[in-house]
Amino acid sequence: MLNTWTFMKRFARSPAAIGSIVPSSRFLVTKMLESVDWYQTNSIIELGAGTGVITEAIDAQRTVGSTFISFERDDDMRHALNARFPDIHTHHDAFLLHEVLAKQGLSSVDCIISGLPFANFDNSQRRTLFSDIHAALRPGGVFIAFQYTRLLQPYFLSVYGRYECKRVLINIPPALVYFCTKQ
Repeated sequence: MLNTWTFMKRFARSPAAIGSIVPSSRFLVTKMLESVDWYQTNSIIELGAGTGVITEAIDAQRTVGSTFISFERDDDMRHALNARFPDIHTHHDAFLLHEVLAKQGLSSVDCIISGLPFANFDNSQRRTLFSDIHAALRPGGVFIAFQYTRLLQPYFLSVYGRYECKRVLINIPPALVYFCTKQ
């Protein structure tokens, strides 16, 4: 498993792609996953898996036989995820979400959990990802994302109608967790 020092080096090399100087805290992971109904969740997507802190928690809680697809752009981190979680389908590019779902035979998913640094993307990339995420969710599907800024609140309100936001102060940096349900 990649340690915090390796994560910090990746951040220093490419802060826009990594988004944080250290992996997510256990407090952030707990807050992100606490409202997922794992018994009703048969298909899960994780965007921006990083070192696998959230991946590990999802894998521990998901039901046997559920489909879990994870995206991580950093090659070393993705290869480490493949080694640790051989039952999870890992892919390189979240911008290929629809193509990957089609290859997996999925038209929609129950839950998308994101650690992507959306604030670091340009407006066009952000719009594309948000559109793809919304389209990939089944009605009633849940999108959960953590961010370090309130920049995305207008988007969540305009697309999902309403959302819930919870603060996690015990994280570096402190984070906001957004919970959105597709109507």
